[in-house]
Amino acid sequence: MSPRELARLATEIENGAQPPAELADGRGLIVGVTGPPGAGKSSLVDALTTELRGREKTIAIIAVDPTSRATGGAILGDRIRMQRHHADPGVFIRSMATRGAIGGLARTSAALSRLFCGAGFDFIIVETVGVGQDEIEIAAHADVTLVVLVPGMGDDVQAIKAGIMEIADVFVINKADRPGVEQTQREVESMLSLGHTEVPIFRTVAIDGTGIAELADDLESRSPRSGSSAPEEWAIDHLGIAVRSLDEAVLFYERQLGMGVASRETVEHEKVRIAMLHAGASRIELLEPLNAESTIAKFIEKRGPGLHHVALRVPDLNAVIQRLKTAGVRLIGEPQQGAGGYTYVFVHPAGTGGVLLELIQQ
Repeated sequence: MSPRELARLATEIENGAQPPAELADGRGLIVGVTGPPGAGKSSLVDALTTELRGREKTIAIIAVDPTSRATGGAILGDRIRMQRHHADPGVFIRSMATRGAIGGLARTSAALSRLFCGAGFDFIIVETVGVGQDEIEIAAHADVTLVVLVPGMGDDVQAIKAGIMEIADVFVINKADRPGVEQTQREVESMLSLGHTEVPIFRTVAIDGTGIAELADDLESRSPRSGSSAPEEWAIDHLGIAVRSLDEAVLFYERQLGMGVASRETVEHEKVRIAMLHAGASRIELLEPLNAESTIAKFIEKRGPGLHHVALRVPDLNAVIQRLKTAGVRLIGEPQQGAGGYTYVFVHPAGTGGVLLELIQQ
């Protein structure tokens, strides 16, 4: 796919079109880069891109910028910092305006990530706008989430630990040549010890490349294209729960259980509103019907609110579908795109022991 065609498709998707149905399922690694303003995210992405290009990897960058009040477009602050990659055919940079969306991303960021995966890029790096405690939507669709911090944050680390600190797959303390780097690392390690969680912490100085090679090594080891990476396995992606009121249900999970909402989305063709919450390696999907014709509305009318389906993430959806059809297992409809840019299909409860199964692949 030529850069011109890719740019055209990206524009169409930003304006509301669906990614092409014939788009291949790419094996690129989607890397989310998030953190508070001033952490040096753009400089880090720039340095990481240089390192990965030196390893002959191709990179697509989605730089999410604030919306310009004058034009409604992206301010392009992030893209300006990556000018040295402008003429590199192995790097494709796309700036996006938030257009009023919250969570650090634009509404179509997930769909663009899928487009670039299908275009064959090795790494898709999604840089969020400077985010605060609750802006954690990036974790819902990135394979790996980098949370970028800087020395001298002090109490700020404590202030955001209940938000973006909990979604990190990797911590990067950038500008590590500044005073206070040891203290910042101790604070992160202390927070991790409370949850008995092991998350790697890297120190970098993006402007001179310090620590970038080690960070790139870690990301390469996580890539589906890495020879050392384990083959993808089946896993429970989420539990779908039908609710009468999304807002009331979210209050319970947030206030009583302390869980944060990763993303919200309206899926018009399914006639539902959705809220996704992280539950360890899996998620909880709350589903509110938009009207009485919604499948979820009919489910609630018949059985009341409760567990609607179990979603399994599969490594090769087409192969699984073919196997099920050969065995005579009844599917509900054909594969289609749903929330978060996933492709999915439902398996009728008659063949699963009474449970509606959703099989999904990113």
